Amino acid sequence: MFAAGLGALELSARLWETHHPRPRVAPYIWNWDRMWGSDFYTVGASASWPPDTEWNADGLRDRARPVEKPPRTFRVAVLGDSVTMGHGIEAHEAYPQQLQALLEAERRSIEVFNVALQGWSTRQERLAYERLARPYRPDLVVVAVCLNDIAELQNNLSQPPAWLLRWHRRSALLRVLTDASGREIRDVEQLFAAPETAAVRSGYARFFAELLALRATVQADGATLALLVFPFRFQVEPGAPEPRAQRAIAEFCRREALPQLDLLPVLAPVGTAAFVDYDHLSPQGAARTARALRDSGWLPAPAEAGLAEPPGGLASVDPAQREATARALDGPAAGAALPSLLERLRGDSDLGVRTAVARALGRSRAAAAVPPLQAALSDPSENVRWAAAEALATFDPQASRDLPTLVAALGSADARVRSFAAFEIARLGPAASEALKALLVALPKATHERALLAQALAALGPTAASARPTLERMLVGSEPVQRANAAHALGRLGASASAALPPLLVALADPEADVRAEAARALGRIGQANPEVVAGLVRALDDEQERVGVVAARALGWLGPGAAAALPALEQAEHTGSMRLAAEAGRALEKIRPR
Repeated sequence: MFAAGLGALELSARLWETHHPRPRVAPYIWNWDRMWGSDFYTVGASASWPPDTEWNADGLRDRARPVEKPPRTFRVAVLGDSVTMGHGIEAHEAYPQQLQALLEAERRSIEVFNVALQGWSTRQERLAYERLARPYRPDLVVVAVCLNDIAELQNNLSQPPAWLLRWHRRSALLRVLTDASGREIRDVEQLFAAPETAAVRSGYARFFAELLALRATVQADGATLALLVFPFRFQVEPGAPEPRAQRAIAEFCRREALPQLDLLPVLAPVGTAAFVDYDHLSPQGAARTARALRDSGWLPAPAEAGLAEPPGGLASVDPAQREATARALDGPAAGAALPSLLERLRGDSDLGVRTAVARALGRSRAAAAVPPLQAALSDPSENVRWAAAEALATFDPQASRDLPTLVAALGSADARVRSFAAFEIARLGPAASEALKALLVALPKATHERALLAQALAALGPTAASARPTLERMLVGSEPVQRANAAHALGRLGASASAALPPLLVALADPEADVRAEAARALGRIGQANPEVVAGLVRALDDEQERVGVVAARALGWLGPGAAAALPALEQAEHTGSMRLAAEAGRALEKIRPR
C-alpha cells in the first residue's frame, strides 16, 4: 500500500515535470562535478620551456617564474576564470599579461601572475590561491569577479549531498519536494531581474562567504586582497538594466573595507567592442582593464618598487641602483658595459642585481658573455639560473662550445635548467650525439621536462635508435614516472621504435593512468595501425580515467584511415563520452573517415 502510494506520487511528480519543465540553466554556468569530477582542476603541467611556452608548470596560461622572490620586487596574483585567462584571444593579450608589459615598459619591478582557468568561480580561485599562488608570496591578490560566479556557487553548493544526489537525479518526486529548480540561478540576467529571490540572495551569501574566507587567508600571509568586478556584455548595450549586481558587490566591499574596482565604467565607453562574446574580453577590452589596474592605486609607485631615479650606475653602493642600471641597459649600451656586467654577474652579492645583469648580457648579444652565463646556470639563486638560461637561449648553440655545459646541465637540480639543456641539445640535432648517455641518465628521474628530453633523444637522429632497448627495459619493473617517461620517449622515436609495440600494448593496462596515457600517445606517434594497436587503443577509450581515453582518441586520429576499425567506438564516444573525449573523438573521426 505504501509502495503503491509512493509510486503514484512519483508518477504525479513526473507528469508535473512534463508540463512544468525545469528552466534551462545558461551553458556558461558550469556544473563542477559534471565538468571536472571535483571542485577544482588545472590543465596538464608543462616544462615551461622555451620561455614563450603558453602553459607553465603550474598548469596555467602564463609565463613561468621562480618561486624564489627577488628583493625589491612586488608580486601581484590575479585570480580569475576564462576572462582573466584570456579565452578567445592570444595569451599575451590577456589583461594580466598586458599589465605586465605596461609595467616592464615603465621599468617597474612588479611581477603579475595570471592564476586563472576556464570555469573557475570564487571557490576555485580561493583554492588556486592556497594551492598554486601562495608559494610565490604575492603582496597583492586581485580576485577577478565575473557575475556568473554567483550563479555557479549557488547551483553547485546547493546540490544535495553526494549520497542523496543519485536518487535526486532519478526521482522526480524528490526533485519537486526539494524545489530543485527554485534553488538554481538560471542566468546572470536573474541577478538584475529578480534580485530578491531566495536563490539569488543565497548565491550572494555564498559568494561573500568565499571572499571573506579568501581574505582571511591572504591577510594571514601578509598580503592584501582586492576585487576586480567585470560586467557582462549586455550591460554595455543600449537598454541595459540598472547595475544592481555591481551595487550589491560594492556595498559588501564598503562594509568590509575591501578595495574594489568596478570595470563597467571603464569598459562602457568602448561598448561591445570590449568583448569577443557575452563576457570574454577583446584585446581592446583587456588593454583598458590592464591600464585601469595600473592606475588603480593598488600598486607601488616606481620608486617604492625599487627603481631609484636616476640610477647610480653598476658601481653604486645601493643594490637598487645597480639593478636599475642593469635593467636599463639594452643592445649596444649593454655591449659597451660588458666588462662591468661580467664583473657584477660573477661577484655581486645581491641576487636582484645578478638577475638583471644576466638579462642585460643576453640583450648584449656579445659572444664573450656566453661562458659567464653558462657558469651562472649553477648560481645559488633560482632567479639568476633562470635568467642565465633565458639569456643563453638567445644565442645560436654551437656543439664545440656548448655541448659540455649542456650535458652537465642535464644533471642540474633545477628542472628549468634541465629543460633548457634538453631543448638546446634538440636544437643541435645529430651534432649532439655525444649527449645520448646523459639523456638516458636524465630521463628516468624527469618530471615536467620529460617531453623535452624525449624530443632531444629523437633529434639525435640514427644515434637515438640505439636507445630503444634501454627504454623498453624502463617500461617494466621501474617506478611509475620512469615507465611513463620511457613510453613518451619511445613515441618520440617514431617509426624507428616499431619493435617496441608489444611492450607498449602491455603498458596500456598499467596500474598508473599516466603510464597508460603515455603508452597510448606513443602507439599513435609510432604510427603503425596494425589490428592489435587499433584494438588496444579502442579499449583505452573506455579507461576509467578520462585523460587516458582522450589521448587514445587522439592517437587513433594520428593513425588515420588505417584505424578504420575504430570508427564505431569513436562514434559512440563522440555522442556518449565526456565533453573532452567527445571533442577528441570527433576530431579523430574526421581524420579516419574516407574523404
